Amino acid sequence: MNAVAFDVALTAYIVAAAAALGSLFGRREDLARFARLLTAAGWACHTAAIVLRGVELRRAPVLTLAESVSVVIWVAVLFGFWIEYRYGITTFSAFFLPAILALGLGLPTGLRDLALEPQSQSGWAVVHVALILVGLAALVLNFGSALMYVLQERQIKAKRRGAFYYGLPALETLDHLTLATLTVGFPFLTLGLVLGILQAGRSWASLLAGDPLALFSLVMWLVYAATLSGRAVGRWRGRRAAYLAIAGFCVLLATLAAGVFFHGRHGL
Repeated sequence: MNAVAFDVALTAYIVAAAAALGSLFGRREDLARFARLLTAAGWACHTAAIVLRGVELRRAPVLTLAESVSVVIWVAVLFGFWIEYRYGITTFSAFFLPAILALGLGLPTGLRDLALEPQSQSGWAVVHVALILVGLAALVLNFGSALMYVLQERQIKAKRRGAFYYGLPALETLDHLTLATLTVGFPFLTLGLVLGILQAGRSWASLLAGDPLALFSLVMWLVYAATLSGRAVGRWRGRRAAYLAIAGFCVLLATLAAGVFFHGRHGL
């Protein structure tokens, strides 16, 4: 049953993304409203899928790679709604929904089980995973705001009012949003990884244990740490920070791919 609810949610997200993009290109508010309605419906179905999954397994549904990605998507949609309300950016879904689908379409039907090792399925493991998932959700939105910044800046520099110009907010607003999502996401990611390293030291007798997912996660952390440090110390703002946010998202995708395609402690 959870698989059906998840597939319905994913379908709603796909149609909502298409409607949101259509509203951005065509400057049609009716499509934007339709996209928001579909996204809300998809999120409700997604919530049901996660709850049903937990009830069926009698545990927190975050201990497989597919479950973790599902929860990242669920949290990211919730954060995306809040950002649209808080900043009044009605076109934000046209950017964060495709980013979310880049994660969701990689999940097989029914949330394939890429299970963690039994000794890793502890209370600390749940906290470790939950912290990382909240951080990743914020960083997905960090990518969406960075992409908006790059597109808007190019239109302004070219002195050409393209299809996106009227649908995107000012560069200062987008830069602030990029910083805000990074500032929220990075501490959660850091705390989650620290707990994971401590847990690995006890369970695996090694900090990284040759695990591809752990190694890629460290690279991802370094990219985001450099971005945040550059903003704080080197005053990296605007385009440079936006490009680093996009690079970080690419590493995030590579990290998830490493968990799926390479053998390691986290899955397969």
